[in-house]
Amino acid sequence: MVNLPVTGLLAAAVATITATIAATDATTSTQLQLPRLLGSYPVGTVNLEVTDHTRTVPSTATNASTNSTEPRRLMVSVFYPTTNATTKNGNASKSSSSRSRSSSGNNSTYQRAPYFASATSAAAFATYLGNATTLLTNLATWAYADAPLAATHASVLLFSHGLGSSRLLHAAFLADLASRGWIVVAPDHPYDAWYTEYPDGSVARMPDAALDDFPNELPGLVDTRVKDITFLAGLLQNGSLWRGLSTSSTVDIGILGHSLGGNTAAQTVARSSSSSSSSSSFPCGANFDGGIFGPVAATGLDRPFLQIGAANHNQTTDATFSHFWSVLHGFRRELTVNSTVHQSFMDLPVLRDVLGDEFPVDLRNQSGTAPGARLLQIETTLVDAFFRFCLTKTASSDDFDQVAKSLAPDIWPREVW
Repeated sequence: MVNLPVTGLLAAAVATITATIAATDATTSTQLQLPRLLGSYPVGTVNLEVTDHTRTVPSTATNASTNSTEPRRLMVSVFYPTTNATTKNGNASKSSSSRSRSSSGNNSTYQRAPYFASATSAAAFATYLGNATTLLTNLATWAYADAPLAATHASVLLFSHGLGSSRLLHAAFLADLASRGWIVVAPDHPYDAWYTEYPDGSVARMPDAALDDFPNELPGLVDTRVKDITFLAGLLQNGSLWRGLSTSSTVDIGILGHSLGGNTAAQTVARSSSSSSSSSSFPCGANFDGGIFGPVAATGLDRPFLQIGAANHNQTTDATFSHFWSVLHGFRRELTVNSTVHQSFMDLPVLRDVLGDEFPVDLRNQSGTAPGARLLQIETTLVDAFFRFCLTKTASSDDFDQVAKSLAPDIWPREVW
């Protein structure tokens, strides 16, 4: 079984709803509040455009020419620990593309970044999340736009979203993870992401016919995604992704993802493990509720890998999970989160709780019944503990198991602890 994210629902919603976002004063952003960050660090964020000149836009893309000579451009969100001074007196911002400083250079004038990167992006996703356009425009994260990176020894995690989804629909999760001391890099995978907006105003959309031949398209989709990830890893490791990052933070990189992004994580670890010439090292990875297929399903992994599944998604219901378990030869754990469905591992439960009655009724079943704040805590606690064990070596496998046990009864393991 291959789990698909929100593509069909998005398409149906877009066909029936037209949203227009009017500019509103930033001071009204206090009407909506995402859950407070759980980690000990305040968080900064930046959106970047990077171009891979060795690859081109696929000819099947809706806005590409048939000869496909346009280089592949990625939009990337980075969430990272920032300084305490950054967060003093900060207010929600309409735009994360600019930095606001006082003439004295006081960091206190950094602004909280909006949940959506722009009003245009908010309008595109309002067709999916309901016609609460003003509310969505005013929704701010707890990350400060363009704030300086704190002087920490934080390690890097790369995150891959699901097919037909977006990095933007994981912003609450990514920011909370960064508050625990990680630098989190999350790209959109253009043309299998729902909507990617670039600084010049151009947009890459998932083609309407993208799923017409889905089984046969999957290997190519995953290969493209893995190349996106390894391209970004190369930029990280040579210090050219973002001036704020030093190469000392990127010797080894963790990889995780949701749905097709979870399969991407597994395949990235496998490719890194088998390639002696690769400059990218991915010692371990984690999958949120994605079916496992392709080369990694056959070869398995000898590196640590974490499987996190929805309440109805486990080895009993998904043969790819049971087979993959049999070819995981390193540290392996499979955990099920109660009261969840596949799309619970996006920010949908958090947005449901924040939007309240404005959250579309037909999406409530797509978000599960777990409280958004609690689910966010479970997700980031597990990811933090896992990568402290397998990436930074600051914790043991027993430490991870103890952390997982502490989250019961909301989660349960495949094997008895």
